[in-house]
Amino acid sequence: MPPDDLAAIEAAAFRILSEVGIRVGDDEPRARLAKAGFRVAGDRVHVEPATAKAFVAETRGTASGPEVAGTPGPFTLQVAQYPPFLHDSATDVIAPFTMATLAEAVKLLDVLADRGVCTSPCGQPSDVPPAVQAVGAYWTAATYSRQGRSPVDSKTEAAIPFVMEMAEVLGEPVRHLPVYMFSPLSLEGESFRIVLKYKDRLASVSVGGMPAPGQSAPIRLGDAFAMATAEAVGGAILVRELTKLPVHWYVNLFPADLKAMAMSFGSPENFLFHLYFAEVYAHQHGTRWGQAAYNLHSNAKLPGAQACAERASLMTAGALLGARYFEGGGTLSLDEVHSPEQLLYDLEILDHVRRLTAAPSFEVDAARCIGEVQEALRDGGFAALESTRERHRDLYWHPMLFDRDFLSGWRARGEPTIRAQARALLAELRPRHDFHLPDAEQKAIDAIWARAKASV
Repeated sequence: MPPDDLAAIEAAAFRILSEVGIRVGDDEPRARLAKAGFRVAGDRVHVEPATAKAFVAETRGTASGPEVAGTPGPFTLQVAQYPPFLHDSATDVIAPFTMATLAEAVKLLDVLADRGVCTSPCGQPSDVPPAVQAVGAYWTAATYSRQGRSPVDSKTEAAIPFVMEMAEVLGEPVRHLPVYMFSPLSLEGESFRIVLKYKDRLASVSVGGMPAPGQSAPIRLGDAFAMATAEAVGGAILVRELTKLPVHWYVNLFPADLKAMAMSFGSPENFLFHLYFAEVYAHQHGTRWGQAAYNLHSNAKLPGAQACAERASLMTAGALLGARYFEGGGTLSLDEVHSPEQLLYDLEILDHVRRLTAAPSFEVDAARCIGEVQEALRDGGFAALESTRERHRDLYWHPMLFDRDFLSGWRARGEPTIRAQARALLAELRPRHDFHLPDAEQKAIDAIWARAKASV
């Protein structure tokens, strides 16, 4: 992005904060901000350019400017914790999650952890009250997964005290919470109220939103980034004043399909927007570029062609730019449906991309090479050599589902489909689950979960 445009985005954001302001819907925090010296008109709180400039300058620090991302780490695939629905590959039916089906899905995630899956709850159970669904999801993840200790997004004021208590028991105390801005330029809602209520238990807060050009932000990208910057910077300034906590802020843009009036994840624009806001973030914070293009969410409703094509495109391009962490594995219809079948396809794509980006060795030993050539000529080929047996997996990736055979070989095996193989693999993997939470922790979170259900 041209440096002049990045500077113009920032300047426009400061004007927006001064001339339009941030809507603060609740009377009490708005009154506190007025008392602190902010200009208030109606329900809008205005931030003067000098205040915004000083805040951004403080955030920017001393870094010189954007740079390419650093050394990548291992390939990992994160599932989403939000889907209310589960896709059953045996019946091709999408049905609401229950506590029982969520438990089975989490067990599978635990089994797949050694393949790079970052386990967490992969859904929200519908057979418990909505206000405490997040607590039920957290209890399920902790009970059935080795990686289930990390706190979940509580989503509701009713759930947060139980999530916090459970997190303390599991050794992962909640010390940071997000505030989600409502686009355009609005600071209100449960995430905001939760942070104000529990600020004394927190070490930091983050502020950001999900504006979509043409839907909840201007259609021109520069203007959209200016509004999104005003939203994040203004929200961060006001939240810091109200909480007296360190506040991290970030600017996002997300694509929308203006026919469906839905966010269009999995699209080319989704990938490009990630690259754009990584550069905007680097400019505004004076940091290196982050490893962008990690979001694999798709609007496909069922596992198959659309989801796989979008994931393969996004993951390959992202990995070639340095990304190694990807989120949205097994998640369909944005984040409405969890599909264990699609998760297997996503892992297959992840392995494909991992091999695509692997650095080969070209070291050569002439004597060794001559010896192997002579042995192959004597014995009829290289496939039977001990060196091939020992090292072929270092060179070649062997997929668990994708077919590499000739037509005759496929027919000899009964013409299996990828979907049939995926169903068979799911049936094979599920019985492998063997994790149990230590008794003392299990009893403690059982008691918290019981109180959460009784409280609603």
